[in-house]
Amino acid sequence: MRNRFSILFMVVVLVLGFAGPFPVMAADKKETTSIPDPILFQKEEPGISLTGKANNGNTETPGEWYIGDTPPNLIPNAPILLFVPGLNNTAQVFWEDNNMYQTARDAGYQTTFIQLHDAGGASASMWDNGALLAEKIREISTHFGGKPITVIAYSKGGVDTQTALTYYGAWQYVDNVITLSSPHHGSQLADLAYSSGAGWLADLLGAQGDGTYSMQMGEMANFRSQIEAQSRAYYNDYYTLGGTGWGSAFSSTWFGGMYLNQFGSNDGVVTTASSKLPRGTQIAISDWNHTSIRTGVTFSVFDDYISDQNLYSTSSLANQLENDSISKNDIVLNQWVQGGPLAAEKETEIALTVEDNVKEISLSLMTTNALEKLKFISPSGKVVTPKVTSKKVEEGIFIGALHHGVTLNAPMEGEWKIVIGSNQEDAYLLQAHFDSPKLITTGQNPRLVTNSQLQYELKADQTTVEESSLKATYHITQSNNPKNKYSVSVKNAKDLSKVLTFTKKNEVYNITIDIEGKTKNGTSFKRTIIDSVYVK
Repeated sequence: MRNRFSILFMVVVLVLGFAGPFPVMAADKKETTSIPDPILFQKEEPGISLTGKANNGNTETPGEWYIGDTPPNLIPNAPILLFVPGLNNTAQVFWEDNNMYQTARDAGYQTTFIQLHDAGGASASMWDNGALLAEKIREISTHFGGKPITVIAYSKGGVDTQTALTYYGAWQYVDNVITLSSPHHGSQLADLAYSSGAGWLADLLGAQGDGTYSMQMGEMANFRSQIEAQSRAYYNDYYTLGGTGWGSAFSSTWFGGMYLNQFGSNDGVVTTASSKLPRGTQIAISDWNHTSIRTGVTFSVFDDYISDQNLYSTSSLANQLENDSISKNDIVLNQWVQGGPLAAEKETEIALTVEDNVKEISLSLMTTNALEKLKFISPSGKVVTPKVTSKKVEEGIFIGALHHGVTLNAPMEGEWKIVIGSNQEDAYLLQAHFDSPKLITTGQNPRLVTNSQLQYELKADQTTVEESSLKATYHITQSNNPKNKYSVSVKNAKDLSKVLTFTKKNEVYNITIDIEGKTKNGTSFKRTIIDSVYVK
C-alpha cells in the first residue's frame, strides 16, 4: 500500500476555525444544485426487504445506484467517486439541499451514488450493507471499464465501506476511502437508544433498527477487534474527517452534541475520537456539525486524498493534530436521563432534582409529536416559563423526533417539576446536563467481556459527595432481548463499583446506572450513566 503525504499550510488554512460549541456555519445553509440530478443507472426490482427492528420511513430501492452529470472539465485518469450514505439515509442526501455533488462535479470528477438497505425502510448492519455495497462496487467498476473508485462515505457508510472492502472482496476495485464523521468505534447515542429510559421513545421512532444496534459501543468494540485482525483491513488507504460543531443552539444536532459532550468533542452525532480509524490517516478536525460535514464545504479538504497519484508529506499533519481536541476526551458525568410513555389528554409530571452550586441546566426533551403543555415549577412552587426552542431532529439515531430545548440559568436547588401534556399517545426522553462540580467518576471500563463477568468501576468524588447517602442502581439489559434483564444496587459507599454478570455470550448488553445521593452541603442530586458491552 502506497503512503501519501500532505502539505501543512493547506491543512492549517482549511481546519482552523471558530471552536466554540455553537458555531453557525455557512455550510448550514441549504443549497441546491444547478446541474441535472444524477441519473438512475438501472431500475431494480425491489427485493425482499430486510427484517429490521424498526421502520425509518424511506421508500427507495436498495441496490440502485446513480450516475452524476459528466463534467466538461473531467480530470484524465481520475478515479470514479462513489458517495456512500449513512444510517437511515438515502443516496439523495448528497444532492438534495446539499452542494456536495455540484462541488465534486465542478472539480472535474465523475460521480456515482448508491442506495444501501437503509434506503428501503429499515436500517441495516454493516454486514448486510457491506455485502450489498461490495456487489455494487464491482458493478460500477465494470460499467466504467475498470477505472479505480474512490469511496467518499458519510457517517455509518464508512463502517459499511470498510466491511465491503475487507470481508466481501471489494478492496480490489477501490483506490482510496475518505470517511466523513464515521463512527468507527460506535456512537454513545446508540447506547442511549437501548437504555432503559429511552426505550419508549426509541420504539415509536423506529430508532432501534439493525443499523442502530450495530452502532452500540460494545458491538463496535467487537467489530473493531475482528476487523483489525484481517489482512485486507487496510489494503486500501483510509482518510478520515471529524467535526466539533453542533450547529446553532437547539438545532437538530444540538441534542446529540450536548449528550455526547460528556465523552469529548463531537459533531452532534459522532465524537472526534470515534471518527478516527486506528490505522487510517486523520486529515482534518474542524467545526463542522454532522450535517455540514457531508456538504461541499469539506470537499477541498479531502480533494488531495482522492487519487493515489497525489503524494504528500504527512509528518507535519501528524504534529498539527497531535494536540487536537480528539485527545481531550475525559468523561464528565454530569447528566441525568429519564424517559417513559405519555398518555393522551393527561398530564405527566417529571421530578428534576437540582443540587447546590449548579450554574446552569441544559434540558433536552424529545417526543414524537408537538406538546400541548410544557410547564416548569420551581421548588418554591413558582411557575417558571423559560424560552423553549423546538426543532425536528434530522440527523443521527433519533431522526424524526421533535426536540425541545430549554436552559435554566442559576436554577434554585431542590425538586423541580416538569409538567408535560400531549393530546395523543406518545413517549418522551429527557436529558439534563448540569453545569456543576464533578460528583461521580468511572474507571477505564472495557467494552469487551470475555468471561461473562465485568467489574464495573464507579466512584464518588469524596470532596463533593456525602458517601453514606449514595446509591447506584445498575440496570443490565440484553439489547436484542429486553426481557433478559436484571437490576442490582450498591449503597452507602464512596466506591460504587459492582461485579456484573452476563448470561448470554456473543451478545450486546446495555448498562444503565441510576445514581442518587447528597452533596457535602446536604442537597440531593441524581445522575445517569449509560454504557454497553459485548460478551464474547
